[in-house]
Amino acid sequence: MKRRIPVAGLAVAALVLSFGCAKKNQFQPPPPPEVTVQHPVHKDVTVFKGFPGRLAPSESIEIRARVKGYLKSVNFKDGQRVKKGDLLFTIEPEEYKAALMTAEAKLEQARANLKLAEATLQRNKDAYKTKAVSELDVLSAEAKEQEAKAHVKAMQAALDDAKRNLSYTEIHAPMDGRVFAHKLSVGNLVGDGSSTLLTTLVMEAPLDVYFNIDERSMIPFLERGIRRKDERATPPLKLELADKTIYGEEGKLDYIDPEIDPDTGTLRARAVFQNKDLELMPGMYGKILVPRKIPGAILVPETCIQRDMVGAYVLVVDKQNKVESRHVKRGDQVGTQRIITKGISPTDRVIVDGLQRARPGIVVRLSAAPTGK
Repeated sequence: MKRRIPVAGLAVAALVLSFGCAKKNQFQPPPPPEVTVQHPVHKDVTVFKGFPGRLAPSESIEIRARVKGYLKSVNFKDGQRVKKGDLLFTIEPEEYKAALMTAEAKLEQARANLKLAEATLQRNKDAYKTKAVSELDVLSAEAKEQEAKAHVKAMQAALDDAKRNLSYTEIHAPMDGRVFAHKLSVGNLVGDGSSTLLTTLVMEAPLDVYFNIDERSMIPFLERGIRRKDERATPPLKLELADKTIYGEEGKLDYIDPEIDPDTGTLRARAVFQNKDLELMPGMYGKILVPRKIPGAILVPETCIQRDMVGAYVLVVDKQNKVESRHVKRGDQVGTQRIITKGISPTDRVIVDGLQRARPGIVVRLSAAPTGK
């Protein structure tokens, strides 16, 4: 009797055979990560070293009363800009006009007495020739003439003094500038025993900026001969204001102290800016930017620089497209780029995009051909 094989069993056997003949799965490695590389920029650049400072007027004058009297008028508005020679204050002049007239009268009287003394001397000299007068009379007349001359000089000095005191009743601006608020109002007594301060006048153009240079930063200055006042060695300076904007005009180094302050280890210096448009004001904060030229600098984007326990590094791609870590020495920042002083060359291919997908030792593929600038 023949044995029957169930149909279901045949189906299972056929399914097993069909799977046994299928092609086996193989692991496909993922493609290399894609990165963007770029040659470092290789060019001459100028970087700036900043030194904080304060703006100050190049000239500041205290306006004081030089004669005693009552203040008659104030001829400006507080904070007004004035020109050299403008009338600022008037002190009542009547007393000094009267003193001037008295001095003029006394001078005329002294001159008249001198004429009389000269005439008397001449007459005695003539009379002495005929022995009509004695030699003592001649000597006495000469003494009186000398006394009259001295009196004329004294009266002339008194007249000059009276004119000068009268001129002091009108106080004029000694230079162009801007005045502070007046200290006293009309009607106040000024100059009573002292030269009363009335206001202060400051020069706005040009303006000075005082700043301190630390010892380390000062060495390049010495090498360029700036302290010898060599105009060719003195670079034009820039001024950064409190809001980080750069003032339009360039300035120049005007003065350096002759010695370093031993307490701070800094050297005080002064820069001058013409301030032609009067955009700057005394007392403002300003950072002096001193330029320094770096020939053949190597620059990479700041964003491609990373840090580890050793220091700063960048990732580069070698000829086999393998990633390599290069520790570098960072220099000054120039815009969005950073100067690299050690660690890479202008021909290296630096990864600038795709850093999160790259790690040292792996092979990468480049999204674009490396370019240099």
